[in-house]
Amino acid sequence: MEQRKNHYFSATLLIVMGFLVVCSLYALIPLYDPISLEWSISKQKVILASSFFSIFYAIGLLMFGPLSDRFGRKNIISYGFLFSAIATILIAQSTDISHLYVARSIQGFTLGCFAPVAFAYCFDHFSPSLRNFTISLINAGFLLSGIFGPMISETIATSFQWEGVFTFFSLFYFLLFLFARLILSPSNSLIRTTDKPWKHFSTLLADRDLRTLYLIVFSLLLSFVTFYDSLFQFLSLKSPDQSFMLVRSVGLVGTVSCLFSDILMRTVGSKRLLLICSLSISFSFFFMMIFYESLLVIGALSVIYVAAISFFLPAIITYIGILGSNHRGSAISLYSFTLLIGTAVSPIISHNFSFLSVLGFLGIWFLLNAIFILRIRRDA
Repeated sequence: MEQRKNHYFSATLLIVMGFLVVCSLYALIPLYDPISLEWSISKQKVILASSFFSIFYAIGLLMFGPLSDRFGRKNIISYGFLFSAIATILIAQSTDISHLYVARSIQGFTLGCFAPVAFAYCFDHFSPSLRNFTISLINAGFLLSGIFGPMISETIATSFQWEGVFTFFSLFYFLLFLFARLILSPSNSLIRTTDKPWKHFSTLLADRDLRTLYLIVFSLLLSFVTFYDSLFQFLSLKSPDQSFMLVRSVGLVGTVSCLFSDILMRTVGSKRLLLICSLSISFSFFFMMIFYESLLVIGALSVIYVAAISFFLPAIITYIGILGSNHRGSAISLYSFTLLIGTAVSPIISHNFSFLSVLGFLGIWFLLNAIFILRIRRDA
């Protein structure tokens, strides 16, 4: 009973951590203008700080999963948040753009400690039911942070200047470090080897089923960012910006579906759920092409799309975690890295093609994903 209670506390802590980690990805967005005005530099130079964050965040995602196989999930997560707190307060102390670039890069790298290690922790310590539920809520937090991250940042900056935003996050990261040391359980078994921790990447990529899953993973956040970016540009030409926030907020209602992901995974299986989600996303985009003039229809179909993504993410993490077996940390690191790299490609698509072209492109891509899923030999 005591152990079960501790697992619930651990799950709650991981969900809060996930939300606050990804909020940092978006926290700088409302601060571009205040910082550029204060330092008398162009806005583009400040925007570059977000690019540095993303690059080093991706590197962290790739490295910390394998390291957690050797040094333990609890150690990597907890001390990662401690160093994140230090890096984040350094951002608040920045006095010029080069200082901001360095501090933001360190912050991105250290926050890479969370996603792959937290998902691997869920496999190591939780029952399948609690594992799937926790992973679903962490992913829901990732999606919601795209809305709430900039809102939190803008609200704090209004009262305490832009430096207050990073002081706020630094304080919370330090508190999360303390809670992680107190609540999270140590790893039961660690890999004792002289091999480099990331050497297992080549072994994982040699697995045909895992390669297929990683190819599908690449499209997930890519489609999310591309769709909403393209939608924003489309609506900004024909409607006020407020309508974009309305449609996006309505669409994110679909994240509620994550509460039922465990039931669906146990009922239909991970592979079949991935297939259903791929087809649902594809048909949602095709129907949007037909009714693209109707804001109401786009909003309704975006709920279906976001709901399918909310099912897709935990199901594919579970699939990869099971197939990754003893090198689960490395397997989920590759997942997290591939997921993020997809977002780097999305602006190329959304800014070079029309909204209708983007919908058609994504609809076809997810039809291909459905074919790839059918070719996977092992179920999970």
